[in-house]
Amino acid sequence: MAPSIDLEHLDHLWFQVAGTLCNLACHHCFISCHPKNDSLGMLTLDEVERRLEESVPCGVKEYFFTGGEPFLNRDMVAMLVMTLQYGPATVLTNGTVLKDSWLEELSRAESESIYSLEFRLSIDGFSAETNDPIRGDGTFRRAMQGIVKLVEHGFLPIITAARTWPIEADAEVVG
Repeated sequence: MAPSIDLEHLDHLWFQVAGTLCNLACHHCFISCHPKNDSLGMLTLDEVERRLEESVPCGVKEYFFTGGEPFLNRDMVAMLVMTLQYGPATVLTNGTVLKDSWLEELSRAESESIYSLEFRLSIDGFSAETNDPIRGDGTFRRAMQGIVKLVEHGFLPIITAARTWPIEADAEVVG
């Protein structure tokens, strides 16, 4: 018999709310998310609510939302509004499908909550030349527009950039 340890608490709870559905088809996606891959399916608002309730006795301190692209889930805004009643929430997004109406509602919900809402936006490099060959034509521009929308609605997004260029190229930029 294998040894086992009872779960005493859980610090973080992750929701893969969009399953494997994404509006982009990045070459390096480790779970092959893309516009035609809905093999994992979407989480429902009811499922998220049940898990939030279950998380309380486990002592969860923070909630994370990922996809594919989380904002392809039609209930994403409602999920985040609900989560802000339980704890701080972080969304991992590519930032290309954000709508002003969603961000207005989320900004209002965060201001009425004691918890924070954070956005982590992924890009591949700091230009269209490095990003777009991996994520698709025009995605860098759309991600930058998403960043502007977030800032305009009072959020301070965290930009997560993957290194897609040789380290020697850094010297060229600095020099």
